[in-house]
Amino acid sequence: MDPLSEFTKLTRASESVAKQYLARNDNDLTDALNDFYQTEKSSSQRPSAPKFQSFSDLKKPANKPKAKPGFGSFSDLMKGGDNDDDNDEMNFFTGGEKSALAVEDPNKGNLIDQLMRKAREEAGKEDWRDKRPQKKHDQFTGVGHTLGSVEQEVQSEKIGSAVNSSDETPEKVTRKITFWKEGFSVDDGDLYRYDDPLNQEYIKQLNQGRAPLSLLNVKMFQDVDVQVEEKRGESFTPVKKKRVFGFSGQGQRLGSPVPGEPTKSAETISTKHSANEEAPASVREETEGDTTIQIRLATGERFVRKFNSDDPVQVLYDYVYTVADNSRDWSLALSFPMILLDDKINSSIKEAGLKNAVVVQRWK
Repeated sequence: MDPLSEFTKLTRASESVAKQYLARNDNDLTDALNDFYQTEKSSSQRPSAPKFQSFSDLKKPANKPKAKPGFGSFSDLMKGGDNDDDNDEMNFFTGGEKSALAVEDPNKGNLIDQLMRKAREEAGKEDWRDKRPQKKHDQFTGVGHTLGSVEQEVQSEKIGSAVNSSDETPEKVTRKITFWKEGFSVDDGDLYRYDDPLNQEYIKQLNQGRAPLSLLNVKMFQDVDVQVEEKRGESFTPVKKKRVFGFSGQGQRLGSPVPGEPTKSAETISTKHSANEEAPASVREETEGDTTIQIRLATGERFVRKFNSDDPVQVLYDYVYTVADNSRDWSLALSFPMILLDDKINSSIKEAGLKNAVVVQRWK
């Protein structure tokens, strides 16, 4: 750059004034600048400008303090930070994907103490993230179906919503990180040991103010508040998880034992009681006999009765006739395999293989 342009750039003087000072100082830029500022100072027509000993001083950048790192290192976290004699403040941030918690210089005291103190201060402040406008969809959203046609061999199809569900902002969540003697844990999860390289990478990301999505179990752009708890003097104690037991309880059979037959009520079968105990006392009849037969009516009712094994099968029909609805024709059969008993009414219960059996009534 030529002296004229350099002079006008540094002094913001007009080109004619620059030419005058350069000509007066044999076109020497340094002498011309000193002459210009000396004249300006003596005339007091403009605010005084800094005087430079030489033009080289102008090009020397001012000594700036070395920038301190923006985050506390993990070694500071483990040692508490007492080996730095510099009292300048240093800030770092911890938090979630879209949140941060500023913590002052850990050298002033224990890093965890500083972090928790700052967390208490931040707790009393209003969260600006709660005031962000949420995306709203005024138009109707839903799922529709297109109607098919048999003549044109067109099948019905399901049409999804036109609005992408991913546009919705995930709900803000809270995570608690506890620092133990051997490592750290998130909420009530497992221990992340300090000597694991992967866990060290997690710590680096937290020191940089970034939230590892997999560690905190959050989605991209999801707000998360990170709470820090210091228990470095204690060993990790896993939280006792509730035992998950397998299914236990009662089953319920709906309707008639024969598929497609009309029913009146549901039948509850308990796995802890015998068939005799399950039958209602008002409908259970017991007589002398050496075998017990359970009779299930087409209406859903059930009866348990004792018979003699040498009695004919006809006695079962006679008994059902006294307790069942006879407005329709019916027959009796074994429940499994399904074998009709109409042609065995003259055989004995033992011969028909009905000892301790289950007999069902079927509508004809």
